[in-house]
This record gives sequence, structure tokens and C-alpha cells, in this order.
Amino acid sequence: MAVPALLVLFAIPQDRNPPTHTTTTTTMFWFSSHQQQQQQQQPPLLPTLPTSKSKIRRTLKAPGRPIAIRKDHITDTKTLLIVRPQGDAQSAVAYKIQDADGMTLYTATGRKFSNRPCREFRDASGLPLFELHRKTSFKNNWSVTLPGSNPTSPIAKGAVQRSSFSAAGWGNCNFTITFDNVAAADGKQPEERTLTLEVQRHGNVLALFDIVDGDRKIAEVKESIRHNEKLALMPASRLGYRPVLDVIVTPGVDMALIATIAVIASDTVFASNY
Repeated sequence: MAVPALLVLFAIPQDRNPPTHTTTTTTMFWFSSHQQQQQQQQPPLLPTLPTSKSKIRRTLKAPGRPIAIRKDHITDTKTLLIVRPQGDAQSAVAYKIQDADGMTLYTATGRKFSNRPCREFRDASGLPLFELHRKTSFKNNWSVTLPGSNPTSPIAKGAVQRSSFSAAGWGNCNFTITFDNVAAADGKQPEERTLTLEVQRHGNVLALFDIVDGDRKIAEVKESIRHNEKLALMPASRLGYRPVLDVIVTPGVDMALIATIAVIASDTVFASNY
């Protein structure tokens, strides 16, 4: 009769402890529901802001027609430009723009180097090309003029897109460049030659800009990994930081125009006191 006794002993804990899978399922269901309620009740840490980071980045593609403010500076091949800050933002030469072989193609002076409050762009021979003015009334607007011309008669205008403003500041915004495309087909009226390029900011750590014409990315500007001795990866290390920029220009695009956009991007993002 020992065997039946054993059976009774084993049956007692089975009767006193109901199956655990029901309790586990109930607990998991309660935890999941409670977690969903908490998530619905808690507001997001930061508001959702419209930024270029949410846009799909395009691949580089040459424009369907030439684009220029100086026709004699249109490249016929895919070209790498290297934008090198020199000295400080007020130096006689504040930027050098070089090709992949290290040959200087353009220079840009510091804002206070001459008696005119602007950056003066010169070609490799030292010939003045144009001037870049920053509007004193609103420092996120720019104008490009011919040498010695009145800033109120620009050949190109730049402006930050307010819709892209974020809590991180103006340096994280997109901006536009509007100009008379002197490379447009003959016979077009001035209003038909007017062209606007969008400069879209990307990247969280390293600065990166896409220069977009309609649905085509015709150039890009990015903080150089190869040409900088060090990179400022932390916010605290970016004070006074003016890195070298790599610029890629597609065929059919004015290199001087893109170099100007790169300098605007550098001045805006890296607070060079311009």
C-alpha cells in the first residue's frame, strides 16, 4: 500500500498550486497594457521638428543644363575642391580653395581686410571675381556682388530657410541660393534664367551639406576626414573650430559658385565671427 501513499503525496502539491502559465500570461498582459498606458501618457522629450535629416539623400548627378554665375568657371568633369581656412576669420586670406593636387584656385579674404565689410573672392591669379556680403540687419542672409558693386544689386542672394530652424541653432538649418543663371540658353528672359538651389544640412557629428537643383544633387560639401589633423566630435571641442571641407562638384556646374556656398556653410556652422 506504499505506492498509493506516494501517489497521494505527489497529488497534494499539484492540487494546491494551479498551473503557472495562466498567472504568467495574466501578468504579462497587465505589464504590456500598463507600459502602453505609460507611453501614451508621457509626452516626447523633444518636439518633432522638420529637418533635412528626415529627407532621403540623393546621389550626385550632373544638372540637366549648365549652372553658373561665372561661365568661365564651369567644370566639365567631376571635381574635388578642398576648402582650407587660413589664420582666423579676419585674415588677409581667410580661405584657400584648392584642387585635389593642392593648386590654389580661389582665395577669400577676411571680412575686415579691406575698407568694404565683405569677403572678396579672387581667382588663382589674384583677379577679383566677386564679393560676399552678409547683411547686418539679419546675419543669416547673404548677397554676392561684382567687385565694387552696391550690395543692393547682387548677382546672387542667400537666405536661411526659417522652416528648417531647430533648437540646435541656425547652423543646423537649410538655406537657399538664388541667382541669375548666366549659363542658361540664349534668348531666355531674365526671370526665366533665375535659379534657386537648396542647400540641405545633414549629419549629426560631422557637417555635411547637399546642394540640390530640383531633384538632383549637383554638389556636396562635407567636413573632411582625410584633410583634418583632428576632428571635433564633442560639442565642447568645437569652439573656434574651423575644419577643412571637401567639396565635390559635378560636371556642368560653376566651381566658383559652389566654393562660395562652401564658405557660407563654413561661416554659418563653425561661427568664424564673420
